[in-house]
Amino acid sequence: MKMEGETRLMKNFTEWRFSQYPKYILLPIDENCDQVIRPNITDIVYSEVTPQPLEHNLRLVCYSEDALVNILDLDTEICNRLEFVEFIAGKKLPYGALPVAHRYGGHQYGVWVGQLGDGRAHILGEYVNRLGQRWQIQLKGSGLTPYSRVYDGRATLRACIREMIASESCYHLGIPTTRAAALVASDDLINRDIHYNGHPRREKASILLRLSPSWFRYGSLEVLSKSDELPVLKQLVDFIIKEYYPDIPLQDENRFIRFFSDVAHKSLDLVSQWQGKTVRKRFTHGLLNTDNMSLLGLTIDFGPFGFVDSYDGGFIANS
Repeated sequence: MKMEGETRLMKNFTEWRFSQYPKYILLPIDENCDQVIRPNITDIVYSEVTPQPLEHNLRLVCYSEDALVNILDLDTEICNRLEFVEFIAGKKLPYGALPVAHRYGGHQYGVWVGQLGDGRAHILGEYVNRLGQRWQIQLKGSGLTPYSRVYDGRATLRACIREMIASESCYHLGIPTTRAAALVASDDLINRDIHYNGHPRREKASILLRLSPSWFRYGSLEVLSKSDELPVLKQLVDFIIKEYYPDIPLQDENRFIRFFSDVAHKSLDLVSQWQGKTVRKRFTHGLLNTDNMSLLGLTIDFGPFGFVDSYDGGFIANS
């Protein structure tokens, strides 16, 4: 059986293009950036920064047919092409790419920790598919950004596999979620202390191709509020309302209150979807910090997580 629109799917990745004008260029971007760590950036939403590619023995580990076909308009034959693998590895970016890292902050375990940001992820651009849907294309594990803090900007193969499985499982269970389209591994080695006992081991670095209508989180607004960057905060909230909450008129004097209410209800709906009415859902997120909570009511950032077969009020997915 052919999938809808299959006759229009692209088999040659060199034909695939980002949108010429990504919406995020309307927001403040620091254009004078590189991989230098900057702990206290102000008055911007994004930093322009180029991915650091993986180099050695690149190979495609897995992909989501649904995401490639129905979001990116790509035939799965694309997975056999070197240029697609090199794209995910950060080596060759398609025409129209404008790689940026998003600046946000967060409350972690109830404590404000300040600026965080995309420390190992790059939004490459936006793609408008044949259905008219606009998606932001992101690489995770793609190297240093101004927000990497003390980390190396990389992701392990095991972490990428977990997120690939979890996000696509949530999607097919009917849970609102970001998507994972494909995963590339390498023989580039990184150090990870898995058990936090002072004995790191060498692991293979990988990059995950992730998709979302937006990567905005609670912390996207918090970092601006905490730093009294009120003009940028207002600009960002109005942008989010216009692009993702079109039922709220920008002329409405109560638009911020309505926006807050809608985000709260979307988040409530998301958690109820996690629990579901069937045993097969019952997803638990292990890091409900404000840097991991989407402003669009999507499941985002699959670090620690779990599925429970039956209700357990004491279950903790991050232990």
